[in-house]
Amino acid sequence: MTPRRVRLTATARDHLDLERRWWLNNRDHQELFAHEVERMLEILSTVPAAGHLYTRSPMPGVRRLFLRKLNCHVYYTFDDEQVIVRALWGARRGQGPGL
Repeated sequence: MTPRRVRLTATARDHLDLERRWWLNNRDHQELFAHEVERMLEILSTVPAAGHLYTRSPMPGVRRLFLRKLNCHVYYTFDDEQVIVRALWGARRGQGPGL
């Protein structure tokens, strides 16, 4: 199977930057953040169905994958050619992002 291209919406890029800044200011193992983001992108590219359908989304087909080490969820959609990351949201917030 050919890996899909993964792209992030502007909103997802903003979320990723906010989480990254928080992580760098509040965690000891700073390299872990970059490693886990790389791992997430690899998983989404090769096994996009790994996440669960997020039924609370008004947008059809949104899936959610939990990134345990970062305590975040990544919200995304995919088709045969690409994966679109819609949001990266801290699980500690207790509710999902507005999609």
